[in-house]
Amino acid sequence: MVSSVSGSPEAIALTQRSSTHYFQRPDRSATGEGLFDTRYDTTATSLQGYGLYTRVGKDAGGVLRWEAMANIRSPGFEVNDLSFLSRSDFKWFNGNIAGSWTVPTRWYRSIFASFGGATEYNYDGDRTWSQLQGFYGHEFQNYWNLRVIGIHNFISHDHRLTRGGPVVKRAGYDFGSVGISTDARSPAVFDVAVELGRGVGDDTRTFRLSPGMALKPASNIFIQLSPSYNRDEDAAQYVTAVDDPTAAAFSGNRYVFGYIKTRTVSLDTRVNWTFTPDLTLQLFAQPFIASGQYASFREFAAPRSISKLVYGADLGTISYDRATSSYRVDPDGPGPAAPFTFGNPDFTTASLRGTAVLRWEYRPGSTFYLVWTHERSDFDPVGSFDFAGAGRAIFRGRPTNVFQFKATYWLGR
Repeated sequence: MVSSVSGSPEAIALTQRSSTHYFQRPDRSATGEGLFDTRYDTTATSLQGYGLYTRVGKDAGGVLRWEAMANIRSPGFEVNDLSFLSRSDFKWFNGNIAGSWTVPTRWYRSIFASFGGATEYNYDGDRTWSQLQGFYGHEFQNYWNLRVIGIHNFISHDHRLTRGGPVVKRAGYDFGSVGISTDARSPAVFDVAVELGRGVGDDTRTFRLSPGMALKPASNIFIQLSPSYNRDEDAAQYVTAVDDPTAAAFSGNRYVFGYIKTRTVSLDTRVNWTFTPDLTLQLFAQPFIASGQYASFREFAAPRSISKLVYGADLGTISYDRATSSYRVDPDGPGPAAPFTFGNPDFTTASLRGTAVLRWEYRPGSTFYLVWTHERSDFDPVGSFDFAGAGRAIFRGRPTNVFQFKATYWLGR
């Protein structure tokens, strides 16, 4: 696929600097490539790029399975006018080999196991992703299912972490997940999954618990409840960037990061109710609460490094002003660097989103839809997790209600 966008120099420069591209990175080595020029050019009036996805594999026949995939987006690839593209500038390659046993025995009804690896490079040649992954799926004789996933991400470069700044190194990551679900044919199906993650090279941690149930109290009613609890700790969460001519290694900027602890609770609820073959009701609701608390603000010791220097411990001084809810950092103490301030990034957010869809087929092929969308939210600049308080805060927010009508009519013979 080839893309091309055009506009004023200001519009194209804004596109180049967007989070999809980050053409302004000071350490980019990309040069002109004719039609697919990858230089940051504030006078350009167009931007071209290309993308490619291909897969070859063996998906049936015998026990052995395999696949090889490639996914490429050039730095100038831009299709956000038509769809959603979060990033470009990557060449991703993935390969897996697997075994599939589908003839039931006394130990299983089926087994699927796979192992593979993936790697990714940007157009500067930096390896930005490298991992090994494995999967094991086991269906027991009673139709229960077991799922086990293991992933190891290696330490790699990251050209996006500083959000337009120089390349730094991202810590590796070990991830494991175990899930089990009961017989999907039953009127009550239960599922639970536990995920654990640990950083390699920093103190990043992840824990997620996702129980769930699907109920069929009657042949025409389906209810699904999917609660989730996440506890995450990230040692390199971007906070802000400030100008500092003394930060020569980072091209005159300081990129501030923080150690963040986040807690997230949500409950996805779905109900499908078929009153008659011609009249149905679908409901979806999601209460959501998340908090984030920052500490140990820091910066990378140097470009292309994984080491970080914590303000007040390894570098300069830091203080907090409660009256203004802001931090003041003097990055080199008595040195020439000017102090700077930034606001307290702690947060708690709570929201409730819901949708109801009533469908009535009033004659064959002709349908009437009534859709109601409800949303309300609340924000508090406090990072401590208070489930009860945040739950009550949901209903303090001003609701937004949107009603939509749609009707179709079949022009038949």
